[in-house]
This record gives sequence, C-alpha cells and structure tokens, in this order.
Amino acid sequence: MVVTGASSFSFRRPDATGSVLAIIAIGALVRFLLAATVGLGVDESYAVAVARDISLSYFDHPPLHFWIAGTMARLAQSEAAEVVRLPFVLCFAGTTWFIFTLGRRLFGERAGLFAALLLNISAVFSLSTGGWVLPDGPLMLLTSAAVDRIAALLFGDDTATLAGATSASPAKSEFATWLWIGLLTGLAMLAKYHGVFVLAGTAGFVATTPRFRKWLATPGPYAGVLVALACLAPVLLWNSGHSWVSFAFQGARAVPAPGVHLDTFAANIAGQMAWVLPWIFVPLAASAWRALRGGPRDEKRWFLLALAAGPIVGFTLVSLKGDVGLPHWQAPGWLFVFPLLGAGVAERLDGVRDDLRRSTRRWLSWSVGGYVGLILVLTTHASTGWIARLAPTVFAKGDPTGDLVNWQLLKPTLAAFGDYPVTGFVAATSWIQAGKAAIAMGPGTPVLCLCADPHHFYYAQNDSAFLGKDAILVKKLKVGDDLIERFSPYFERIDPITKVGIYRGMQLVMEVELYRAKNYRALYPTDQPR
Repeated sequence: MVVTGASSFSFRRPDATGSVLAIIAIGALVRFLLAATVGLGVDESYAVAVARDISLSYFDHPPLHFWIAGTMARLAQSEAAEVVRLPFVLCFAGTTWFIFTLGRRLFGERAGLFAALLLNISAVFSLSTGGWVLPDGPLMLLTSAAVDRIAALLFGDDTATLAGATSASPAKSEFATWLWIGLLTGLAMLAKYHGVFVLAGTAGFVATTPRFRKWLATPGPYAGVLVALACLAPVLLWNSGHSWVSFAFQGARAVPAPGVHLDTFAANIAGQMAWVLPWIFVPLAASAWRALRGGPRDEKRWFLLALAAGPIVGFTLVSLKGDVGLPHWQAPGWLFVFPLLGAGVAERLDGVRDDLRRSTRRWLSWSVGGYVGLILVLTTHASTGWIARLAPTVFAKGDPTGDLVNWQLLKPTLAAFGDYPVTGFVAATSWIQAGKAAIAMGPGTPVLCLCADPHHFYYAQNDSAFLGKDAILVKKLKVGDDLIERFSPYFERIDPITKVGIYRGMQLVMEVELYRAKNYRALYPTDQPR
C-alpha cells in the first residue's frame, strides 16, 4: 500500500522524516480509497450497528472503538464504510509515526524509517488494523504512543523536554510523564484488553534490567498504573451490572482443554505467518530471537522484546489447548518487534559487505512489490469476485471476501413487497447476520438477534419491549435449516416472503431468506445473562 512512498526515497540514504511522512500520507490516501471500494466486514458491520447504542462498555470489547465509530456515524449522518473507517485510517497513520519515532529513539533514524516501512507492508497491520473498524486500530496507536514515551523516559528524550515541563524539576517531570504514560495505556485498555501488556511488559523489563530497577522504588510508575486502571472505570461499571459477561466471554477462550494439541499450535503459527506475510514474519521472528539471545545486557532490544513477548507467547501457547484462535491476537506484540527488524535492516544496509547490502535491498524491493501486488489481487477480487469466476474451485469451501459485500438489496426488496418501513422489528439468527442486516436497514429500524449468543445485540435492545409486535425474519440461506420450525414457538405465525440475492457486480455471493412473523409471543432463549 506504500509502493509509491517507498519509491520516493532510495534504500541507500533517504531523508528519514520526509520519507516516513510520505509513507503515512500515501498509505492513508490508499486506505481511504480502499475503504470506499470494499464494504464493511462482519465484525465491522456488527460494531457499527451496536455502536448506535451508546454504552459504557460492550459485550465483546471495551468501548473505545465502538464510541469512535458511533460518534463518526452520528457526526457525518452516515454509516458508509469510508465514513466510519476514516478515524481508523488516521489511527494507523499515528501508529506509523510512533513506530518511526520509537525506532529512531532507540536505534537511529534509519532503523525508525525501515520499521515504519515494513509495518506498512505487513497485511495484518497495514490492511485490517490500518483501516477497518476494529479495536486494534486505536489499541496500537495508543500502545505505540505509550511505549515511545516510556522509551523516552528510560533511554532519554531526543526531541523535547519530558511531558513538556520545561521549567519543572526532573522529579516532577518524570512523575508527570508516568501519569501521561498511564493515561495512554489506560485508553489503550479502553480499546482492547491487550493494553494491559504494556504494563506487564514494562514491569518485566524494569524488574530484569539492573540499571532500571531504581524505578520500582519511585512513586511514578505506581501512579501511572492507577491512572491506567482508572480509565477502565466504564468497563468495570458496565460489567458489574451485567454479571461480568465481557470478562467471562474473553476468559473462556483461554480455558484449558484436555491434552496438548500440536496441530492447532502449528496452525496458529501458520496463521500468524500468513497475516504478517511470510517474507516479513521470518526476519521479524529472527529479530526477536536476536533480542532474546542478547538478554538484559542489550537493554534497548530487551525492552522491545519485553513489550512484545506477552501477546506473542501468551496467545500462541493458548492454541495448545486445541483452539487455533485468531491470528491477529499476537499482532499487538509483533508491533514492537518492527523497530528491532528496522535496526537489523539498517545495520545490513550500512555494513561493509556488498552482498548483504544487495540482498537486503532486493528483499525490501520484493517485499514492497509483493505486498502491493497482493493488495491489488485481494481488493479487486473483493470488489468484483474475478478469481471465483476464473477458478471456481479456489473458493469451493466458501469465499471469505463475500463477507465484505453489503446486503444493500434488503431494504428495497422489503419495500417492493410492502414490508418497509418495518412496523415492528427485524430479527436475524446470528450476531453476524444481525450486523449485516442492521447496516442494510439503517439506524431507523430496530434489529434483534434471536439466537443463543446474540453478543451486544442482547443489550442494545430490550427484547421484552417487542413482545406482541410483528417481525421480519432475515436468515442467510442454508440447506436443511428450517427457520419456520425453529421459530414457530416464539411467533403466532411465520410466512415466507422471498429470497434476496446478494450480488457483487453480476456475481451471486449468497441468498438471504425473508419471512413475515406475526406476534412475537415468547422470548427467545439465550446463554447470555441480562
């Protein structure tokens, strides 16, 4: 996504700051154009839909990314993909800058530049984190800002007086910086619980590095922790009133199962490689290994490894219990390995061996070109479905990019049958389908999720308030799934309306069934506490 930015400088001696600004500007522009081209994914649709309900927190995650998406939609009076994704594109622009300044602070400008460049050509960061409505965008912006401040405090600030306190005493300045770090970390935890790894990683680094153990005897770090925990007040308040359901949901993913499952462990690592991109993942892992071998003696590398280790090691080991997990769970850890990789690239390019310089330049060029080619293939297919037409067997088990297609024919189809505006409510049979239906219908139509695990739809609407009302039931077509039989105990009568084709251009991606349901007379059971 940054091939033009990469070509604006030579790998030999670029102007680092100018090149990073070019990478940020061009990357943000391209991501915004992609945001306008490709529809919202299932997680994004769900997030935008439940963000209509302003809540202290939410079932799946802390509230920050929901607040951002909901605020943007209300300000713009639009839930268009490019509108709600714009703040997340800007978040990644900030993340790129802080990874640059972190690498520059620890290893020099060239290291920071290559860290920023490589971050922008890694799929999980540049594509999903870089522009989708997900908690990872604000999480990584805030954690990278916090870690940059921690590095400035521990290793020296080469840009400005700490915390802007030009006339304050060093002790007061340091204390203020710890408070600022605590605020940034707390806001990161308000985006995603992963933010806690900044606290754990910093504590682990300080405890294992003799020169910095003095901080354990000062009030600043503890005050920062208190500020960070205070930021979680909305999450704690909401969960205390809902049986701590968010913590139970997230914690259940780490519940051990009998045996050790090496197959899921290997699949988890393969997933990380695929999402980071293999040609970047391998040198990234080698950079982490170098930091591990150096140990606390190599303080700066050890610092970054301490910040990275928690998410990488923790979520990779969890896969041994038999659940592959999701490959982006480790990404907040890999984020802090990029300055290590950037330093290694700078060392090779500045070294005396011509063969290493040539091979490194070649690898960088191919990495940029490979990423841009991959993005062109994926985005053009997501928009047109051309791969499925040319080679149908590629997606014989399903095309994941079909989830990016909006259900835009839902509302006009209901209108054609005289069922829009909806007088009662729309109901879907899963939280994923409820999100897609809610975006298609718009904020004026209430949407319920009648299923065992409705996620935050269960809290966004009070199902009891809809008893006695009629509904439009929406369900993705699945052979053998009898909706009328399943829902007849909860409605007086259910009649089919029609099937709606969900198209990507001229390609049929899926079909959605529509039903009229008369008199919602009994609450659908759910596993979630009210």
